[in-house]
Amino acid sequence: MIWIVCFLLLSGCWDRKEINDVAFVVGTAVDLEDGIYRSTVQIPLVGQMGGPEGGGGGSSGSKAWHSESAVGKTFRESMEAQQNHLSRVLHFSHRRVLIISEAIARKGIMPVFDPIFRIPQNRLSTLPIVALDEAKDILVADAPIERMSAEMVRELSQMATVDPINLRIFLYSLLTEGMDPIAPAVRKVTTATNMAEEQKSTIQLAGIAVFRHDKLATVLEDRAAIGLLLAMGQARRPTINVAVPGEQSKTASLQITRFKPDIQPRLKNGRIEVVISLDSTATLVENLSDYDLTDYRRRTELEGAAEQRIAELIEEAVTALQEHKADVLGFGDAVHRRYRRHWARVRERWEETEFPNMEVTIKPQVHIEHNGSIIQSIYQKTKELKP
Repeated sequence: MIWIVCFLLLSGCWDRKEINDVAFVVGTAVDLEDGIYRSTVQIPLVGQMGGPEGGGGGSSGSKAWHSESAVGKTFRESMEAQQNHLSRVLHFSHRRVLIISEAIARKGIMPVFDPIFRIPQNRLSTLPIVALDEAKDILVADAPIERMSAEMVRELSQMATVDPINLRIFLYSLLTEGMDPIAPAVRKVTTATNMAEEQKSTIQLAGIAVFRHDKLATVLEDRAAIGLLLAMGQARRPTINVAVPGEQSKTASLQITRFKPDIQPRLKNGRIEVVISLDSTATLVENLSDYDLTDYRRRTELEGAAEQRIAELIEEAVTALQEHKADVLGFGDAVHRRYRRHWARVRERWEETEFPNMEVTIKPQVHIEHNGSIIQSIYQKTKELKP
């Protein structure tokens, strides 16, 4: 009798959801069209994932995924409108990327982030990404190698920095006093396939999107992006080109294998100055000259040229940040931690006057650890054998 009563008290699976009734979203793109939000989701088609063909857009044939799009006055309303077009319940716990168009990023991303952070189903491990055009175009672009464009965008985002910028890290930077967030930026490009001249769309990592509060301030590309990531300690084995001392028309390429930045604010005569130190080791990966690195003095000269080059890259990034008043390096946070009383006096004017006019000194140190697989330059060896 007791067992029968116990069985009656069991709740059972009254709230279960069958796998056939759920549509797992792996990527979301958000655009702004005439003042209203358009959200696009990418849903894997499990039945097609094991086939010989994949990629592409649409919902039929051998496509590995389906995309659904809808509009609404708010981001949440556009997401609810999508559900009206689908026979399965949208599920966002497996969402990997959140792609935001440049237009929304410049206007402000909080209307998009607010409903995401309120619902526990939305995981903070999702990677926020800025599209330098329409976000939906990124989500439906061709994805060479990968089955879905969302997976390709995810891999590109993880390659952008040492520690991938997810929603949790982005929100921490957004809510930390004296610090602004960053996110990877991507764009859609066309490329020719290996087998034919047919042009296909693909996705390219375009740079680092720099925010001031919740609004996009600028996008750093190429040299400025490398300089920013070096100063943040987030560059993934960057390669820098250095003019060979005494042969300015020829270059040598060094890959930074290990580096550790240190940002230290200093209070001098009532003003804050910041010193960025960077200790690094490098490997020579290309030498387009007959420069002999077996000579200790010449190695020291090339290390000095590399230090100057790194200083230029970081200085270019810092100048851009000060111009746009975006403190993504956390200078304000460092001052707040070290000089609390001084921070209390300058916090109200930090972004407008203190940070843009701050003096920043960059002190890099480079040690060339390896010359690669060959000790002597091929150019130099050729001269010796064939004068």
